[in-house]
Amino acid sequence: MKTTVGIDFIAAQLSGAGGTATAAYIALTANSGSPAAGDTTLTGEIATGGGGLIRAVATYAHTASTSTYTLTKIFTANGSDSLPVTVAKIGVFTASSSGTMVLETLLTATATLTASGDSTTVTDTVTIS
Repeated sequence: MKTTVGIDFIAAQLSGAGGTATAAYIALTANSGSPAAGDTTLTGEIATGGGGLIRAVATYAHTASTSTYTLTKIFTANGSDSLPVTVAKIGVFTASSSGTMVLETLLTATATLTASGDSTTVTDTVTIS
C-alpha cells in the first residue's frame, strides 16, 4: 500500500517538481489512433521548428495527500505552424526533444486551430494507483 506522502513523492518525481529531469514535456499530434503500452514515440508529433505547437514543458499541480496531479500547458499557434490542425492526442515526455514517452493520452475532445494566435489549453490529469 502506498502512503499518502509516498503518493505525493511519486507525483513530484514523475512531473519534475523540484527541478528534477522527469516527465513534464507535453507534445501534440493530430493522430487519433489508440494509445498502446508499447508506443515509444508520439506518431505524427507536431514538430514544426519555431512553431507554437511544438513540445513544451508543462505546469505541474498537485494537492498533497491526493492520488492525482496535473500537467497543464497553453499552446498558441504562430506563423510557423502548418494550419489548420486538429489536436487529438498528447504525449508526456522526459525531454524537450527525444526522451522517453511516459504517458500517451487520446483527448476526450479535439481542438482545431485554424489561424495564428489560436490557442488551446491541454491538461493531463495523472492518477497514481
